[in-house]
Order: sequence, then C-alpha cells, then structure tokens
Amino acid sequence: MAASSKMANEMASGNKEKQRFSGMWVIIFIVAGILILGDLNRRMADARRLDRDARALETEVAHLETESGILQTKVAEVTSESLVGEWAHGEGGMVREGEILVAPIAPLGVTPVATPTPKPSLREPSNWEVWWALLFGR
Repeated sequence: MAASSKMANEMASGNKEKQRFSGMWVIIFIVAGILILGDLNRRMADARRLDRDARALETEVAHLETESGILQTKVAEVTSESLVGEWAHGEGGMVREGEILVAPIAPLGVTPVATPTPKPSLREPSNWEVWWALLFGR
C-alpha cells in the first residue's frame, strides 16, 4: 500500500508540475503573440504611410514633368532665331543690314523742364468714421 500511495503522490505532484509547466507555456505563447501582433500592426501602419507618401510623390513628379515640358517649350521658343532677331531689333538697339541707328538726344543748352507730380491729398478720417467703416462696412 505504501508503494501505491507513494506512486499516487508522485503522480499528483507530476500532474501539478505538468499543469504549472503547461500554464507557463500558455503565458509565453500569449506574450509572444501580443509582441508579434504589435510588430505586425506597426509594419502595416508603415506600409500605409509609405503607400500614401508614394502616391503624393507620384502626383508631384507628374506635376514637375508637366512643368518641365512647359519650360522646355518656352526655352525652345525664346531661343528661336526669329524671336531673338525681333528682340535685338526692337529692344536691344541693334540694326539690320542697310539700316542706320538713330538715337535721339536733347539739344545742347536746353534743360528739360520737370513736371511736378501732384501729391494726393489724403485727409485723416475721424474716429467716428473709422468705427462707422468697421461696423457697417463702408
């Protein structure tokens, strides 16, 4: 009998150790699962942020490509021979073959008369006019 009670005690203590051991594994698995889910959530948030940034950059690149095309067209127009010649003749003061450049100058001894610019007469509004304008929108 003593041997059977000893065996029963060993089985009971082994069972308790087994339950304690399996409970410890459950806790370890739960903690590991929480850590894995947290990491997965962080990675998904990073992926969403990167996707949003990629779409914003694609829009900006498309806008810059359009602007680049417009600027290249303007550069091609501005550097064309006809436009450069037109500017040089009209604003640059250059002459074409067979033309003579005439630059008007004032005659000697004559001083130009400056016309005075009238000063606008701004009167200061009174306090009640300022308040009236602020309140009633005049």
